Amino acid sequence: MTGTAAFEAARQEVAYAFENTAFFRQHMEDNGLRPADIKDADDFLRIPPTAKPDYRRHFPAGVIAKGYTLNSPRVMRFQSSGTSGDRLNSAILSYDLARRQATALAVNRRFDDLWRPGSRPRTCRFAPPNCSDVECATGLSTLEDRTLPDGTVVLSVAHDLMTTPEWQIVKALDELEICEPDLLLVDSTHFAFLIRWARRLGRRIGSPRTLHLVSGYTLMTRVARREIDAFLGADMPVGDMIGMSELGYLGFECHKGRRHINDQDFYLEFVRDGRPVEPGTMGELYVTTLDDTLVPRIRYATGDYFTPLGDACDCGSDLPVVRIEGRATQAVLLRNGGLVWPGTVDAVVGDAPWMDLYKLEQDPTGACTFRYVANSAEQAGDASALEARLTEALEPNPVRVEAVDYIACERSGKFQACVSHLSAEGAW
Repeated sequence: MTGTAAFEAARQEVAYAFENTAFFRQHMEDNGLRPADIKDADDFLRIPPTAKPDYRRHFPAGVIAKGYTLNSPRVMRFQSSGTSGDRLNSAILSYDLARRQATALAVNRRFDDLWRPGSRPRTCRFAPPNCSDVECATGLSTLEDRTLPDGTVVLSVAHDLMTTPEWQIVKALDELEICEPDLLLVDSTHFAFLIRWARRLGRRIGSPRTLHLVSGYTLMTRVARREIDAFLGADMPVGDMIGMSELGYLGFECHKGRRHINDQDFYLEFVRDGRPVEPGTMGELYVTTLDDTLVPRIRYATGDYFTPLGDACDCGSDLPVVRIEGRATQAVLLRNGGLVWPGTVDAVVGDAPWMDLYKLEQDPTGACTFRYVANSAEQAGDASALEARLTEALEPNPVRVEAVDYIACERSGKFQACVSHLSAEGAW
């Protein structure tokens, strides 16, 4: 969709949301605005951004459009994992979710054969329990208990990843063999953990069908990607998804390894200090849905930061290329006022063949502790060399590197590789 066509579609979404949702109508009126006032891109910036607290506070009656209820046909309900606080209830029309997924996956030619005419891919999910849309994802539940209405099988996992017992791992691996999936939807850190167990138990992860893997939920670290690629091999299609529970697929990794953002089903802005950023400059992603008749969102501030790169990709896709920087609540706040993003921390760490897992945590004083779980490939000097690189990247904040046997998940059940108590508390 061209810029002009996309903006016109966004203007139509503003008008629809104003006429059909109580929350957004009040939001516009409180700011002295009506849809007719939005004539160009500068006018669009006059609309104050909306955010998760708005939709949490007004769900469902205030944000679901007239003529719909949660029991309307093709309405799918979702609940976020609660990464940044309370969990967010939301809803989406099944065909909107499918449309956004198809647009995003189209950037990766290795996923073309996943959507055979007349077929529905068999899907298994291995992710934090809070992301699983089932009442109970523990090992005590049955496979039937963990099968979603669309047929997706949610594999069981402990809420605190590293405490998952061996019998539960075996159960997950057994259920994978039973399901014979076409598609695995995973959190990359969780899946890398399953891979390490599979290797230890002499088990394989595969399917008689052509298996495809989509990673989402948290930042796909280079450490986790190294383990996934090494275990599954070069022939298995693997792609990293950009997404949110309430919006579905916002983007995907193409077959050339670059991340593309979906500007066909969304009107996208990258914003810093209230203004759109230039290519090559980092900004927060604001999303306006297009043709979403159920829960239209206007200038929805995601809290996620990207750098739009502004160049074409030789994969052949027209979707814009971005670099993922990370979530604002996880950025490390430096004492000189600077910020270091989770994506930067991950680049400093690299694929680190000598570790299985890591977490950088900034405490309320600003000090940073980097904890890692080593493996048998660790050599003398690996940790000290990494500590030197981290010290340089996080200067002037103090950094300590520690080898540990256990790292806890977050309250949400996700495993975040970079956590800042200062940023989470709104210190910047």
